[in-house]
Amino acid sequence: MPELPAPSPLLHVADEHHGTTLVVRVKGEVDLCTGPELEQHLQHAFADVRPPEPLVVDLSGVAFIGSCGLTLLLRLHDTAESKGSSLHIVAGQRAVTRPIEVVGLNDTLRLYSTVEDALAHSR
Repeated sequence: MPELPAPSPLLHVADEHHGTTLVVRVKGEVDLCTGPELEQHLQHAFADVRPPEPLVVDLSGVAFIGSCGLTLLLRLHDTAESKGSSLHIVAGQRAVTRPIEVVGLNDTLRLYSTVEDALAHSR
């Protein structure tokens, strides 16, 4: 069994169920130090998602997202597509939307400004 990354004080992740849709709320920073912890959490979360239900990842509490975080979102998007599901990302603040736009992922990822918007598009 792979070793779990040590929890980082720079990252907090919590799951919420809204009906049959899982929302993962992320707060803090997503960088080289916290990326592995977040990736492991999100991969486990996806194991519980039943297609065609999406996984909603709420990044509204993220103050910084680095290139490893962007790579993680792209991998998670690909995982969702391969499972017949989708990844809905809540990214209403500039700290998250700007890096996504700079690298052109806004054309690939499904971005929403609020959890409510993401949930409305999951039905």
